Amino acid sequence: MVFNKNWEDYFDENDYDDHKIASSEREYLRQLNSSINWIYIGLMTNEKGIAKVGLTTGKLGTRASSSQNPYYTLLCAFKVKDGVTSNKIHEIESATIKMLENEYSRIDHKSSDRPSEWFKADPSEMRGLVDDFLGRHYSPYMHCYHDSHEVVISTWVNNKYLHGNTKQSYYTRDLSNLSVNSQCLMPGGCGNCDCDFWD
Repeated sequence: MVFNKNWEDYFDENDYDDHKIASSEREYLRQLNSSINWIYIGLMTNEKGIAKVGLTTGKLGTRASSSQNPYYTLLCAFKVKDGVTSNKIHEIESATIKMLENEYSRIDHKSSDRPSEWFKADPSEMRGLVDDFLGRHYSPYMHCYHDSHEVVISTWVNNKYLHGNTKQSYYTRDLSNLSVNSQCLMPGGCGNCDCDFWD
């Protein structure tokens, strides 16, 4: 489904057989079309081997660039559910930074010697670690789904930076590489027609 900021104009709860189904579908569409609440990874296009993690409770475009640094850009962002409190999003960011401190060296601010949100890390590698960490520890707060093997978090990636594509809007997409099999009832299809996941 494509992001639609006007989804509420087309939603009619009378199209559903009962109130619970309508309520569930309304919440699904609200989350799917939300453009706020993100944990993101940024990088420097002119310097390899450093990356930062951050958060925004607003729209992702507010963190897409820096007026002070023209070489800064976003690599990716993981969608936190709309409705999660600002305090919880800050907790998620703090826990993510603590996890990354066990993997990478943190870079201090030059002027204050205080730790920054920047790490000496390969941005793509950091992306994988953060994705896994959020899925294992914070999936109830992330816009995601669970398949039989993993948690798939709705994610935005900077295809302009990664692939030279035109820059797309800041909305999430399912970036999983799950195999698709029309005979399987699993989301995305597990690829095994004899799947006994539901047994």
